[in-house]
Amino acid sequence: MVDALYQKFVERWEEVTDIPPQTLGPLTPLYKRAARYLKIMPWPFLVVGAGFLVLGMYLLFGSAITLLVSLLQRGF
Repeated sequence: MVDALYQKFVERWEEVTDIPPQTLGPLTPLYKRAARYLKIMPWPFLVVGAGFLVLGMYLLFGSAITLLVSLLQRGF
């Protein structure tokens, strides 16, 4: 009785915990390549990403970015 119940539990556990690999459609190879480097050394990507973000915000808001940053600093 106990063995059968335990076996059903194990089968259900394997069903629930078996997760298929995630795919991103045509971007899956690009994601896998980027994730490999991000797991090992994420800082260069974060620094470059932050630089692009700052440049984009400067292009979007211009010199008003200093007002936005000041407003955000007061809020926190």
